[in-house]
Amino acid sequence: MRQTSLALALGVAFTALAHAETLPEYTADTIVVTPTRSPEKASAVISDISVITAKDIAAAGQTTLVELLQAQPGVELKQSGGPGSQASVFIRGGNGGHTLVLVDGLRVGSATTGTTPLENISLDQVERIEILRGPASSLYGADAIAGVIQIFTKQGRGAPKPSATVGAGSYGLVQGQASYGGESGDTRFNLGAGYSRTRGGFSAARPGIYGYNPDKDGDIRRSAHLNVDHAIDGRNHVGLTAMGNRDNVDFDDGTAKDVAHNQVNDLAAYWKSRVSDIWTSQLRAGLGQNHTENFSLGIPTSRFDTDQAQYLWQNDFALDIGNLTASLEHNDQRVSATTAFTETSRTIDAGQVGYLGQWGPHTLQASLRHDDYSDFGGHTTGMAGYAYALNAAWRASASYATSFKAPTFNDMYWPNQYGFQGNPDLKPEQGRNLEMSLRYQQGLNRASVTAYRNRVSDLIVYVPAFPVSTMANVDRATLEGITLAGGTELAGLRIRASMDWLQATDDATGHLLSYRARRHGSLDVSKALDRWTLGATLVASGPRFADSANTVSLPGYARLDVRAQYRINPDWDVLMRVNNVLDADYQLVAGYDTSFQLVPAYNTPGVNGLVALQYHPR
Repeated sequence: MRQTSLALALGVAFTALAHAETLPEYTADTIVVTPTRSPEKASAVISDISVITAKDIAAAGQTTLVELLQAQPGVELKQSGGPGSQASVFIRGGNGGHTLVLVDGLRVGSATTGTTPLENISLDQVERIEILRGPASSLYGADAIAGVIQIFTKQGRGAPKPSATVGAGSYGLVQGQASYGGESGDTRFNLGAGYSRTRGGFSAARPGIYGYNPDKDGDIRRSAHLNVDHAIDGRNHVGLTAMGNRDNVDFDDGTAKDVAHNQVNDLAAYWKSRVSDIWTSQLRAGLGQNHTENFSLGIPTSRFDTDQAQYLWQNDFALDIGNLTASLEHNDQRVSATTAFTETSRTIDAGQVGYLGQWGPHTLQASLRHDDYSDFGGHTTGMAGYAYALNAAWRASASYATSFKAPTFNDMYWPNQYGFQGNPDLKPEQGRNLEMSLRYQQGLNRASVTAYRNRVSDLIVYVPAFPVSTMANVDRATLEGITLAGGTELAGLRIRASMDWLQATDDATGHLLSYRARRHGSLDVSKALDRWTLGATLVASGPRFADSANTVSLPGYARLDVRAQYRINPDWDVLMRVNNVLDADYQLVAGYDTSFQLVPAYNTPGVNGLVALQYHPR
């Protein structure tokens, strides 16, 4: 019933496009970077992309990045508890490690797990998010099999001014952030800090689950950011970006006090030069960090740290026949841990070229990249796409791309302990994706339908054996589906909607991959009334299997969030939000009970609210 209602609402939203009025905040010529590595109009690129702007983030009123991403097209979520608890984001049915996460162009993920802890990155420092759905290894290398999430930190614009937010809410939530930024002479800057704390309010694990503890699992997060850009002259800029996140989150592991201390940090310096009227060059050196340490009763139990020193030389050429990008990259990955990995470092060298050209109704986009790993050798990926504008409003496109995911240090270099050992002979996972898209864009109204089929081979899976189990490239999967997305305005109601139909299957068994629903979608409606802006977001998902044998199912769910924003004056406003207003009881992760049976294991927040006072001078 929940799925039928959602599909009906989405159908009404899309059918109404032909009679739509103006959508005030959407701009057809939004500039995006992620689909080509260089600034381009969103209407020009072939890739399937969404943009979450600073206005979108402020209006949503969400307290975590994970909650914000949950309502985006093509995105599914798995999280074992409340804020700060371990989360995985699946794009187009790919594994959590099949999505590459970048912050201002830097990798900040873990080389041991192969994922990036989005749950530990604070929204306080985020100005903009670009979500590219589909393979992008030919642009960024490993891990971009299913998509890319690129986060851009806040920058300074206009006269220097402060901004601040303080708020409180359910589960003992207290939060605050302050920043100061703008332009002074030839320098643009923004710096700020944030703090958020919850007392938990509920136990992450459900009673009867292995490791269950009835305590309330809370989260304490501190964040800071700095972004400086200085114009040396009309053609040369130098800059510095930095981000720090410290997150202490409670979890259940069988004792009275189990805590994880997580850090996601980056630091980078760059030089950008307009060498000539057609040539722009950029040099960047940066460090991305993901550090995790677990404690039980105040005693350290394990530590896994990843540091990635990254260097980039990129050149963009604006030619008469189109825009060309060429880059060289180097990455030193180093791991430090309480586990004695058999190898603790590796290097990656890469070269990449990309092209985007338009002639009348025709658009051609292509990219090629070669990555050379010190431990398993080289890998080449490519992408080619073509789009044809049927008329001023409609455009059809098709593309083909290859991709890969590098084996992690856990996969390759875990020492022989407790009956398991890594496999240093692993090969990368490989993807081959074909997709077609039809897009409508008339004035400020838009809709798109994208169909894709991604064949992923050499999947790295756990292979049990006696006396020592290991990892091997043995599985193949097919990820195919359709994403429908769009937005319009009806009778003053601003509407955004998406619907995904997904079939993510294990080729050997025909079973669905775990935690992938066949259908999921979202609907967001908002309306401005004098000083008030009212809104509601519905996120819904069908049932998902929690195991590869498809014997344990998690029921579908529908979560409704409502919000209201009152403008006191041009500089001050009050935001009020109630999440899960219908108090839906649903689980996103399964786990083992004390009888070693797989069951729904982790609670999600029930109905909860937030009230915040915001100061953002115009």
